[in-house]
Amino acid sequence: AVVSTQSGHYGRGGCVDVEITMSIAIANLRHVFGLKGDVANNVAFQDEQTIIYPSGSNCILYNMETKMQKFISSVDKSSGMTAMALTPNKRYIAVAEKGEKATITIYDLQTLRKKKKVPTATLR
Repeated sequence: AVVSTQSGHYGRGGCVDVEITMSIAIANLRHVFGLKGDVANNVAFQDEQTIIYPSGSNCILYNMETKMQKFISSVDKSSGMTAMALTPNKRYIAVAEKGEKATITIYDLQTLRKKKKVPTATLR
């Protein structure tokens, strides 16, 4: 049973809904504001209505018609996104992240699920 629901701010420009149950508080990202300008290829179009861009530690899919956002969160222990690239068929996006172990992660844009994670040691 939900005891209460609260809204608040997240990171550097986002909003979350926090649902507090009897024993667990769950935070769901609702909206993110801003653009991470230091990411290579930081704006892409998935289709005529959907723009993809990095903001904070997320990759945002923003539908300009419905004004709704979908989110792809960064990998654990990431120090930030450095680049992103959309495949020519616009089905997948590759996101490069720096950190103790830099990685490139490929996501399916239809399901928003991780398809493959490539550690940079493999890329050498």
